[in-house]
Amino acid sequence: MEYLYVCLGIIAFLAVFGIVDRIRKEKALLQEVKRNFGLAVKEDINPERYRSLNAYLSSLPERDSDVDAITWNDLDMDRIFFKLNHTCSAIGEEVLFSWLHRPEFDADELVKREHLTDLFEHDEDARVKTGRALLRMGKMRRISVYDYMMRLHSVKMEKNWKHYLGFVAYAAGAVLLVLGKSGAGMGVILLTALVNLATYLTRKGQIGPYLDVVSYIARWIRSVDKLTDELSGIQNDTLKQELAAIKKDVAVLRPFAKGAILLSPSDASGGGLSELFMEYVRMLTHIDLIRFNNIYKLFTEHQDELNSMFARTGLLDATRAVASYRTLKGKYCVPVLHEEAAHTLKTMGIGHPLIDEPVVNSIAADRPVLLTGSNASGKSTFLKTLAVNAIFAQTIHTVLADRYEADYFHILSSMALRDDIETQESYYIVEIRSLKRIMDASEGNVSVLCFVDEVLRGTNTAERIAASSRILRYLAERKALVFAATHDLELTSLLSDVYDNYHFSEQVKEDIVVFDYQLKPGKATSRNALKLLKMMDYPEQITDEANQAVETFLTTGEWK
Repeated sequence: MEYLYVCLGIIAFLAVFGIVDRIRKEKALLQEVKRNFGLAVKEDINPERYRSLNAYLSSLPERDSDVDAITWNDLDMDRIFFKLNHTCSAIGEEVLFSWLHRPEFDADELVKREHLTDLFEHDEDARVKTGRALLRMGKMRRISVYDYMMRLHSVKMEKNWKHYLGFVAYAAGAVLLVLGKSGAGMGVILLTALVNLATYLTRKGQIGPYLDVVSYIARWIRSVDKLTDELSGIQNDTLKQELAAIKKDVAVLRPFAKGAILLSPSDASGGGLSELFMEYVRMLTHIDLIRFNNIYKLFTEHQDELNSMFARTGLLDATRAVASYRTLKGKYCVPVLHEEAAHTLKTMGIGHPLIDEPVVNSIAADRPVLLTGSNASGKSTFLKTLAVNAIFAQTIHTVLADRYEADYFHILSSMALRDDIETQESYYIVEIRSLKRIMDASEGNVSVLCFVDEVLRGTNTAERIAASSRILRYLAERKALVFAATHDLELTSLLSDVYDNYHFSEQVKEDIVVFDYQLKPGKATSRNALKLLKMMDYPEQITDEANQAVETFLTTGEWK
């Protein structure tokens, strides 16, 4: 009997400890939610988890206007996502990732995102309660919640009778203890524990990720169920509509979360003494495996509700993350977007999101733009600044500028290209394929906003100028709003009837090249490639002879 008293005493202690620990964690969550809002993200996602973020995006219908892989890589959108990822949950992370790949053309959807973002930015009560609920859910380390949620039906299920046999064996051991046969009783209990432990580890190895996701879903349902009540007093029509829809889904899915503590801790932190105890209980009794088998059917019957709740939970988390990002950046504007195809882009004081204190620029373009300027003067950065903020405008409804007004655009770029070793394609082949996709898009029904850095740099000067002038004119004639950077000043004259000219320049002071990174009207008149060679202490023989050769060419039109 003394064994039973000891066990009951331990259970009572852990129950009290668990209550105290839960109160402590709630206080810690509250502090974390308040402390981290508006602060820079400290940690990047590990590579394995980052690769899994694509699962939810892949489930959505593909659109021609999505940000393609070339544009994503050109603009370094991986790094930008990391900086923007102020989400608290795995679901919000996956939804925000999908947003950046899918610029919106639906004004109502962007208005909905704006209403929620503005709410979380200015209403501390709403953002704290929402953030705390989302943090209870937490993030996944390696896998996609959506991916495994959708693949759960493929798990080979098993019957629970073998798990129930373990309880029968434990009960038999307890009866022997009560009858005074302590040796036999403990033997039965220990043997049952060893068998359960071995079979548990085997089954856990087979369904580990699925069990983690089911645990996460149970925690998710509990969290949003509580959140719908906590936010019921917030006066925001968009929030009320989203909460009403979530509440409807939760009503169907609530049985899924019953007995959820058998599957997982009450929040994402876990790790406490009581949770460690519960983990041993699960291994020795299989209560989580039993619960997993019981809810499997319920799960497969309600995929639509889970999908709906996934998108709406992600919406709350992603808009809260954008509100935090706005607070971090300080300077931003809400874009003005036009549904009519005027092929215009006007912006004032626009800066790049990866530069903490960017030099800002302004431009009003109602026809294509040709950018010239010397090396390192700021042409490529300006192109990327416009492109990233154009994507921001149609995804997170936030532009890092004083003002931004434009059409809804299909956004494409051809900038950071390289040889493809796997397909053995040269830089030139890769480049013309990249440009061809932009030309094809310009034939569609959606206005194209494209950014091209050094058109056809992979071939000789004569053919480059001949072909690039025709390509750029072709795009202009199809009403694509093109921003193209080039070193070929000949293009500024060849295309002056369809392109506006802007440039970046620099000043040389005592053999030091000083860049101001300010956009100026007209074409560039300065060169600095040879000046930079001299600054890097190249032999004078090279720099002097090169300068002389350039002057001769500019005078005679011939190379000597």
